[in-house]
Amino acid sequence: MLSKKQLALISVGTSLSFWDIFNVPYIVDYSAQQFNVPTSSTIANLPLTTEMLGYFFGGATNGIISTLLGRKKGLVFTMLMIAIGSLVGFLSQNFLELAIAELLIGFGIEGEIAVIPAYVSEMTSASFRGRAVGLVNLGGFLMTLVVGPIAVFLGEEYWRLLFVAGLSLSLFSVMFRLTLPESQRWETSRGEKVRINKEIILLTLVWFFSYFAGYSLFSGSIFSIIQNKGFADAPLYFTYILYGDPLGVTLSSLLNDKIERKWSSSLSNVLSGVAIIGWAILSGLPFLIVAFISMFFQGFKFPTMYAYTAENLNNRVRSLGMGIADGIGHLGGVVGPLVVSLAYGYSPLYAIFTMGIASMISGIMLLKGRKVNNIELEQIAQEIKE
Repeated sequence: MLSKKQLALISVGTSLSFWDIFNVPYIVDYSAQQFNVPTSSTIANLPLTTEMLGYFFGGATNGIISTLLGRKKGLVFTMLMIAIGSLVGFLSQNFLELAIAELLIGFGIEGEIAVIPAYVSEMTSASFRGRAVGLVNLGGFLMTLVVGPIAVFLGEEYWRLLFVAGLSLSLFSVMFRLTLPESQRWETSRGEKVRINKEIILLTLVWFFSYFAGYSLFSGSIFSIIQNKGFADAPLYFTYILYGDPLGVTLSSLLNDKIERKWSSSLSNVLSGVAIIGWAILSGLPFLIVAFISMFFQGFKFPTMYAYTAENLNNRVRSLGMGIADGIGHLGGVVGPLVVSLAYGYSPLYAIFTMGIASMISGIMLLKGRKVNNIELEQIAQEIKE
């Protein structure tokens, strides 16, 4: 079993992953000014596009590595990819090189999401498993609080230093993770045949609709909706709304073993969807409050869904299934903003209902799952088999 110190040091690498997720908009903006590229151009959007492509391939690839070669090798591989990507980004001289850097970093980030919940859930007790997965990921989500101020402080002249943090911490994480024990559950299951079962397909669809709604909340249409609700400085008020996310993640991480994860995973998506639909009839301060609640439940879902996804997969396919479900599920994050933008072109109400319904679909699908709290992984796997 992992000690609390080991869990804390694992979280260093995980928080680094989210550091890279949140600093991309700032890197694109500052580098575009330095490279004399319009931020609205296709070239300027390349780094974000390739990072998403890295997500798509990274989860399944590291899932295969972690399934065939061991969780420990998967843990090291993700940090190596982020380290190489950070070095390429630091040395980049144009947007093509930046796009390659973000491709590698995205590959490592999604690889991290594939292996961390699987490894941590296998290496902690049934009574602490939910909180362990949540707390390891908590530091990453709290990066939303620090990335912006640091990026703004560095500005156009020193934006490359954002990559230095990624490079240094990933190299530290590589050295530490080499000392970690291998998962005994992986050891005992390594001779079993790998099968893609119906649980993986269901969870992939769940993550698709959940990311569809979640990433849509970061689309340009949201700023237009905020302005239509009476707030001229949309970016400022979006920031107020955004702080619901880390609050939700923090509370969910602390309560992850107190509330049955089947219900918390489902209800966080459903309640976020209901709150989003509430935007249709609200404006002014009531709108801000309900939008904050929408973002709160979007944050609340991650610790519980990460743990719940890993728990619904058996030892042999846990890491691979996690990579497939979350990696392919990220396509929802690609499709969602596009569909919502098209819907907004017809009516803001269409955009609002599209996001809300997608979130609710994700939560309703999770009702097909089973209860997992305080139950050993082997018992859950046996129930799935039956």
